[in-house]
Amino acid sequence: MLELIVVLVIWNILVFILYGIDKRRAVKGKWRISENMLLTCAFIAGGIGAFMGMMIFRHKTKNIKFKTFVPLALVINIAAAVFVYGERGIEENVFEQEPAYIRITPSEAREMMHYGEDVVILDVRTAEEFADGHIAGAVLLPSNVIEAGAGEVIPDRGQTILVYCRSGARSAAAARILIEMGYTAVYDFGGIMDWSYEIVR
Repeated sequence: MLELIVVLVIWNILVFILYGIDKRRAVKGKWRISENMLLTCAFIAGGIGAFMGMMIFRHKTKNIKFKTFVPLALVINIAAAVFVYGERGIEENVFEQEPAYIRITPSEAREMMHYGEDVVILDVRTAEEFADGHIAGAVLLPSNVIEAGAGEVIPDRGQTILVYCRSGARSAAAARILIEMGYTAVYDFGGIMDWSYEIVR
């Protein structure tokens, strides 16, 4: 976007200078730049330069064609700039949004465990809670050591991770931390309290 702005500024300066040159030639009775060329420059993103050239050099200010079409070119140029900038801003906002973890149900998590690709089932409760009962195949990584231990337990940032805790609060917090650390496929399925399937004791 910055490069485009620089190009437009330079172009409008050149159009402004062009109007000044034509005014000077008119005063000296020399060969003139055609009106079609001057108007074309105004419409091709040079509306500001053309309008400023008319006003500052007092050039073509009594010409009906220029009094009509140069302001029109200016309005069209500004409207186009606003539209393009707005569209670009929307696109940038979309692409710059921070990635988010995905909330799924326990049944969806179970399907991913049994029928999906290789996944890591991450239990973020305490060691005592884990020992009392956990989902088969789960890896223990307490929520209070997620940042310190995730890199060693799950070195692949693209690994699909299914996170759970006891009630869902710690799993949501852990999922957010994992996303902030750069993991891209994080699924939070809440607490083991809502898990109606088999567990390992």
